[in-house]
Amino acid sequence: METSDKRIERIEIRLAIEDLNSDFCHYLDYGMVEELTDLFTEDCRYSHGSRVSFGRDEVRALFSDRIAGGVRTSRHLQTGLKITLHSLKKASGKSVCMTFACDQSPPISPATPFLVADFTDEYLRSADGRWRIQKRHIERIFTAAENKGPVMMTRKK
Repeated sequence: METSDKRIERIEIRLAIEDLNSDFCHYLDYGMVEELTDLFTEDCRYSHGSRVSFGRDEVRALFSDRIAGGVRTSRHLQTGLKITLHSLKKASGKSVCMTFACDQSPPISPATPFLVADFTDEYLRSADGRWRIQKRHIERIFTAAENKGPVMMTRKK
Protein backbone atom coordinates (compact mmCIF):
# COMPACT_ATOMS: atom_id res chain seq x y z
CA MET A 1 0.00 0.00 0.00
CA GLU A 2 1.22 3.46 -0.91
CA THR A 3 2.14 5.66 2.06
CA SER A 4 0.63 9.07 2.64
CA ASP A 5 4.01 10.69 1.90
CA LYS A 6 4.23 8.89 -1.48
CA ARG A 7 0.69 9.95 -2.41
CA ILE A 8 1.48 13.56 -1.51
CA GLU A 9 4.68 13.41 -3.59
CA ARG A 10 2.76 12.07 -6.60
CA ILE A 11 0.17 14.84 -6.22
CA GLU A 12 2.92 17.47 -5.99
CA ILE A 13 4.50 16.09 -9.19
CA ARG A 14 1.19 16.19 -11.05
CA LEU A 15 0.56 19.78 -9.94
CA ALA A 16 4.10 20.82 -10.97
CA ILE A 17 3.59 19.33 -14.45
CA GLU A 18 0.18 20.99 -14.77
CA ASP A 19 1.81 24.31 -13.81
CA LEU A 20 4.58 23.70 -16.36
CA ASN A 21 1.99 23.34 -19.13
CA SER A 22 0.02 26.39 -17.97
CA ASP A 23 3.21 28.42 -17.82
CA PHE A 24 4.10 27.39 -21.38
CA CYS A 25 0.82 28.80 -22.74
CA HIS A 26 1.02 31.96 -20.63
CA TYR A 27 4.64 32.79 -21.45
CA LEU A 28 4.09 32.06 -25.14
CA ASP A 29 1.00 34.27 -25.33
CA TYR A 30 2.67 37.17 -23.54
CA GLY A 31 6.06 37.01 -25.32
CA MET A 32 8.05 36.08 -22.21
CA VAL A 33 10.93 34.42 -24.06
CA GLU A 34 13.38 33.84 -21.19
CA GLU A 35 10.71 32.40 -18.91
CA LEU A 36 9.43 30.24 -21.78
CA THR A 37 12.91 29.01 -22.64
CA ASP A 38 13.57 28.07 -19.01
CA LEU A 39 10.66 25.59 -19.16
CA PHE A 40 12.81 23.33 -21.38
CA THR A 41 15.76 21.11 -20.52
CA GLU A 42 19.16 22.07 -21.96
CA ASP A 43 18.99 19.12 -24.41
CA CYS A 44 15.32 19.51 -25.36
CA ARG A 45 13.66 18.69 -28.66
CA TYR A 46 10.70 20.89 -29.64
CA SER A 47 8.89 20.04 -32.88
CA HIS A 48 5.84 21.23 -34.75
CA GLY A 49 5.40 19.61 -38.13
CA SER A 50 8.71 19.76 -39.95
CA ARG A 51 9.99 22.62 -37.75
CA VAL A 52 12.36 21.17 -35.14
CA SER A 53 14.42 22.98 -32.52
CA PHE A 54 17.15 21.19 -30.58
CA GLY A 55 18.34 22.58 -27.24
CA ARG A 56 17.44 25.68 -25.30
CA ASP A 57 19.43 28.02 -27.55
CA GLU A 58 17.41 27.03 -30.63
CA VAL A 59 14.15 27.24 -28.66
CA ARG A 60 15.13 30.73 -27.46
CA ALA A 61 16.00 31.76 -31.04
CA LEU A 62 12.68 30.42 -32.34
CA PHE A 63 10.60 32.38 -29.84
CA SER A 64 12.78 35.50 -30.12
CA ASP A 65 12.36 35.43 -33.91
CA ARG A 66 8.63 35.01 -33.44
CA ILE A 67 8.48 38.25 -31.45
CA ALA A 68 10.84 40.06 -33.84
CA GLY A 69 8.55 39.07 -36.74
CA GLY A 70 6.05 41.77 -35.77
CA VAL A 71 2.72 42.00 -33.99
CA ARG A 72 1.23 38.60 -33.19
CA THR A 73 -1.62 38.09 -30.78
CA SER A 74 -2.27 34.55 -29.59
CA ARG A 75 -4.07 32.71 -26.87
CA HIS A 76 -3.43 29.04 -26.21
CA LEU A 77 -6.06 27.07 -24.30
CA GLN A 78 -4.76 23.71 -23.11
CA THR A 79 -6.90 20.92 -21.71
CA GLY A 80 -7.18 17.18 -21.25
CA LEU A 81 -3.68 16.73 -19.81
CA LYS A 82 -3.03 13.01 -19.30
CA ILE A 83 0.14 12.44 -17.27
CA THR A 84 2.00 9.14 -16.96
CA LEU A 85 4.54 9.13 -14.15
CA HIS A 86 7.42 6.78 -15.03
CA SER A 87 9.53 7.57 -11.96
CA LEU A 88 10.00 10.41 -9.50
CA LYS A 89 12.18 12.13 -12.14
CA LYS A 90 10.57 11.19 -15.47
CA ALA A 91 7.04 11.54 -16.84
CA SER A 92 5.19 11.84 -20.12
CA GLY A 93 2.01 13.60 -21.07
CA LYS A 94 -0.48 14.25 -23.80
CA SER A 95 -2.90 17.16 -24.04
CA VAL A 96 -4.96 19.17 -26.49
CA CYS A 97 -4.23 22.82 -27.23
CA MET A 98 -6.58 25.17 -29.07
CA THR A 99 -4.98 28.33 -30.41
CA PHE A 100 -6.46 31.62 -31.46
CA ALA A 101 -3.88 33.69 -33.36
CA CYS A 102 -3.63 36.70 -35.63
CA ASP A 103 -0.92 39.08 -36.82
CA GLN A 104 -2.62 42.18 -35.42
CA SER A 105 -3.30 43.84 -32.09
CA PRO A 106 -6.49 43.11 -30.12
CA PRO A 107 -9.39 43.29 -30.19
CA ILE A 108 -9.62 40.84 -33.06
CA SER A 109 -12.82 39.77 -34.76
CA PRO A 110 -14.02 37.22 -35.56
CA ALA A 111 -12.67 34.85 -32.89
CA THR A 112 -12.04 31.71 -34.90
CA PRO A 113 -9.74 28.91 -33.75
CA PHE A 114 -6.47 28.98 -35.70
CA LEU A 115 -5.33 25.51 -34.66
CA VAL A 116 -6.29 22.54 -32.52
CA ALA A 117 -3.30 20.32 -31.86
CA ASP A 118 -2.16 17.41 -29.73
CA PHE A 119 0.89 18.06 -27.54
CA THR A 120 2.90 14.90 -26.85
CA ASP A 121 5.49 15.53 -24.15
CA GLU A 122 8.30 14.00 -22.14
CA TYR A 123 9.11 15.71 -18.85
CA LEU A 124 12.22 15.49 -16.72
CA ARG A 125 12.88 16.67 -13.18
CA SER A 126 16.06 18.75 -13.41
CA ALA A 127 18.87 18.78 -10.84
CA ASP A 128 17.34 21.96 -9.35
CA GLY A 129 14.13 20.01 -8.60
CA ARG A 130 12.03 21.74 -11.29
CA TRP A 131 10.09 19.80 -13.89
CA ARG A 132 10.91 20.78 -17.46
CA ILE A 133 9.93 19.78 -20.99
CA GLN A 134 12.52 17.46 -22.51
CA LYS A 135 10.52 16.74 -25.66
CA ARG A 136 7.40 18.33 -27.06
CA HIS A 137 5.85 17.38 -30.38
CA ILE A 138 2.90 19.36 -31.71
CA GLU A 139 0.63 17.42 -34.06
CA ARG A 140 -1.86 19.49 -36.02
CA ILE A 141 -5.39 18.03 -35.83
CA PHE A 142 -7.69 20.87 -37.01
CA THR A 143 -6.43 23.96 -38.83
CA ALA A 144 -8.05 27.15 -40.03
CA ALA A 145 -8.00 27.69 -43.79
CA GLU A 146 -5.53 30.60 -43.42
CA ASN A 147 -3.17 28.53 -41.24
CA LYS A 148 -0.31 27.65 -43.58
CA GLY A 149 1.92 25.98 -40.98
CA PRO A 150 4.00 26.64 -37.88
CA VAL A 151 5.16 30.19 -37.27
CA MET A 152 8.80 30.82 -38.21
CA MET A 153 9.21 27.84 -40.54
CA THR A 154 12.40 29.53 -41.76
CA ARG A 155 14.21 28.19 -38.67
CA LYS A 156 14.21 24.53 -39.83
CA LYS A 157 16.96 22.14 -38.75
